[in-house]
Amino acid sequence: MWKQLVVDDKSEFTHNPLLLIALSTANPQFVLLYSQARELANYLLKKFEFKKFASLYASSMPPAIEINTNGTIDLVGVNFYHRFNGKRDLILLAGHSSPMGDEYEFGNEVLDFAKRMKVKEMVSVGARWSEDPIPALENPKVLGFSSDEGGVNKLKEMGVEIQKDESAYYFANVIVAMASNYGISGYKLSVNHGEPAPHPRGLIALSAVISKMIGENIDTRDLETQAKDLEKVIRSSKYEGLTSEGEAMGTMQQGDIYR
Repeated sequence: MWKQLVVDDKSEFTHNPLLLIALSTANPQFVLLYSQARELANYLLKKFEFKKFASLYASSMPPAIEINTNGTIDLVGVNFYHRFNGKRDLILLAGHSSPMGDEYEFGNEVLDFAKRMKVKEMVSVGARWSEDPIPALENPKVLGFSSDEGGVNKLKEMGVEIQKDESAYYFANVIVAMASNYGISGYKLSVNHGEPAPHPRGLIALSAVISKMIGENIDTRDLETQAKDLEKVIRSSKYEGLTSEGEAMGTMQQGDIYR
């Protein structure tokens, strides 16, 4: 795997830094269903003042470039952002997408950099792939697991429903399993899919847990308004949920609501 880590600011983070990985798939087939992590990252970047201090480029990312307004170009990569909220350093990894290959090699680059920054806790955010869709208007539960038993207990204390006896796939899950090899406690937070994009209810649920992790309230009143607006659209479309077989209840089909 070709890779390049560009560090613009080599400041040290001394207030118990937490690495929050919020990258979603770039697979066109799943990008709308499983974009919760990317949406969360964008929401936090708009909500709070972060400073970008590093970027990671790798051949495992989609083979694409960004053409700027002046005709120059940039590689597509992911960025590390930092924010100190007076209690804890939050390092956010956000960007175009999660890797589309070489997940272990890409994870090594992220975790090796995190270790150098003295990160001891890391949380990866995503959607759950292995569950039937929840009804579109249901408030998603936050599900999770950890790399160690102590982490599982912490998640329980924060109201997270622990995943058990199932497989978990792709980068957002694999990097949690890799974390302990770097002296880092890893956590995974996810929500079941079923809510149409832009997933306001899912973001509200995830934000509530992350607020507890960073010791700072994330005000989600604008997301609550967005959820109510989305509910009106869904109800006016006579689309109120999905059956266990994934068929629409009402006059619309599942594919229509996600377009």
